[in-house]
Amino acid sequence: KIATGHNADDIAETVLMNILRGDIARLRRCTDIVTGTEGAIPRCKPFKYTYEKEIVMYAYFKKLDYFSTECVYSPNAYRGHARTFLKDLESIRSTTIIDIIHSG
Repeated sequence: KIATGHNADDIAETVLMNILRGDIARLRRCTDIVTGTEGAIPRCKPFKYTYEKEIVMYAYFKKLDYFSTECVYSPNAYRGHARTFLKDLESIRSTTIIDIIHSG
């Protein structure tokens, strides 16, 4: 298996995008901890319930080298809009990210 760095924020964004696109087939699959089992290399998401800010704080306090790069097109991409919407919802209700993951 390959372990990916997808965190709770990433998965909630993906759930939101699948709902907005009406992609019900991917909706269930995107919240699974292990995906790609039908292919050659299964993938697992060990950080599924870990917030991005928790990962950043852990790296900071452990004095780990941490860098984050974002595609230059990301802010104007569909995911960028989903991310902004998600952060706005999270400012109103702190459990939004986990709630969205559970709804997938």
